[in-house]
Amino acid sequence: MKRFVQKHAIPIAVLLAGAGLVFWLLTKPEGPRTVESDLFQPEREKLGGILSRIKVFGFAGEPKNREDSLAVALDLYGGAKYESARQALDAYLAAYPDDHTARFYLGMAHLYLKHSETAFGILSPLSELNTFDMQDDARWYAALAAANVDRTRALGLFARISKDPNSKYREAAQAVMTSMLESADNVQFQVDAVGDALKCSLVIGASIAWWEAGWFRTLIALLFPAGGLSLIAWKRRIRQLTREKATIVQDKERSEALLRNILPAEVTEELKATGHANARVFEQVTVLFSDFQSFTQISEQLPPEELVATLNEIFEAYDHIMTAHGLEKIKTVGDCYICAGGISPDNLLQTPADRSRHYAVQVVRAAKDMVAFLENFNARQTSAGKPAFEARTGIHTGTVVAGIVGIKKYAYDIWGDTVNIAARMEQASEAGRINISGSTYELVNTEFSCTFRGKVEAKGKGAVEMYFVGG
Repeated sequence: MKRFVQKHAIPIAVLLAGAGLVFWLLTKPEGPRTVESDLFQPEREKLGGILSRIKVFGFAGEPKNREDSLAVALDLYGGAKYESARQALDAYLAAYPDDHTARFYLGMAHLYLKHSETAFGILSPLSELNTFDMQDDARWYAALAAANVDRTRALGLFARISKDPNSKYREAAQAVMTSMLESADNVQFQVDAVGDALKCSLVIGASIAWWEAGWFRTLIALLFPAGGLSLIAWKRRIRQLTREKATIVQDKERSEALLRNILPAEVTEELKATGHANARVFEQVTVLFSDFQSFTQISEQLPPEELVATLNEIFEAYDHIMTAHGLEKIKTVGDCYICAGGISPDNLLQTPADRSRHYAVQVVRAAKDMVAFLENFNARQTSAGKPAFEARTGIHTGTVVAGIVGIKKYAYDIWGDTVNIAARMEQASEAGRINISGSTYELVNTEFSCTFRGKVEAKGKGAVEMYFVGG
C-alpha cells in the first residue's frame, strides 16, 4: 500500500484535490435573491380616476378646500414626493379621519419612506374592509410592509391573497409565499431611490448553516474531502426529513381543524386527551328547530343538483349566523336545521341565570337573522321565477344531554324532552314566524316583544304555552 501511494501520489493528490474542490463548490451557500415586480411599484393605477372624480364632483356637503387639500396631497404622491405627500395627508386626515382612500395613500407614502411598521399599522385595517374598493391593494401592500415587521403575519396575508380568485395579486402572492416557505429565513421589502424614481424589490435571504461557513468548507475541502461528501448527503437527508415533518404537521393540523369543525372545542380536546368523550347534562339549554314549509312540493320543482345547492347556500348562511352569535350548530336532517345555545363553557357568564338568559337571547337573535336572510333570499328567488323557501322556526329552553355516540363518523348530538318540545314548537309555528315556549319567553321577554298565543296543542305534549316573537 505504501509503495502504491508513493507511485501514484500525484494522481491521488489530484483526485483528493478535485474531490475537495467539488465539495467546496456544492456547499457554497446561496446568496440573497432579489425579486422585482411592477406590482411592488407605487399604486397609481386608480390615482388618476380618484383625482378626476374629486376635481369634477368634489365632496357633497363639504367645503371646496376639502377636495383641494386632498387633490394636492394625491398630486404630491403621484409625483413621488412622499414626505410632502405624507405631511399633506396627515393634515387632511386630521380634519377628515374617515376618508379610507386618503388613509390608504398615507400608508403607501410611509411604505415608500421605509416606515414599514407604520405603513403596516395603517394598511392592515383597510385590508379587512370589504366595503373599501381598494381592499385588494391594501391587503397586498400591507403584506409587503409586514415582511419587514412580522414574518408570520406576512405569510398569512400572502396566503389569503393567493387563495382569492378575484385578487390581481394572486399569482405574485403565491410566488412570494412559496419562496418564503421554501428557502428564506428572512424577507425584506426594499425601497431604493434611483434618480427620481423608486426601485422596489423583495430581498430573500437564504439560510446559512454552520457547515456552510467559508473557513469550514475550505478546511473540509483541503483535509477531509470524503467527509465533506458525506456531509452533503447528510444535509440533503436533513432537508428531506424537514419536508416530511412539515407535511406531517400540516396533515395533523388539517385533521384537527376538520375535527374542530365537526365537534365543539371541549369535546375535541377530550377526544384528543382520552380517546373518548363522555355525554354531559346541560341545564337551561335553548334549542332551535327550523324547517321549510312545503319542502316536498319545492323539491318537485327543482332538479336535485339545484335543490342541494340551494339548501347548501341557505345552511351556509345559517352557519355564519350561528358563529356570529356564539351558538353551536347540532346538525341538519333533510331540510331541518338544528342549533343550540348553552352547551359550551363560558367563563364570562358568571351565574347560571345570566348564562341561560344570554344564550336564550342569542338564539332568538339568530332566529331573527335567519328569517331576515330568508326574506332577502326569497326576493331573489321570486325575481328569478324560482320557488320561495318559507321556514317555520321553533325554540324551547330546558335540560339536554349532549355528546357523541359510536366510534366511527363522529356526530355530536343532543337528546331529551327539551329537544322534542323544540321540535313541536317548530311544527306549531307558521311560515316566517318564530314560535317560542313559555320557558324561553321568561328568559327573553325583556329583550323582545312577543304575542301570547295561549296554550296550543303540541303533538305528544298536550297544551303548551306558546308565543310569537315580534307580535
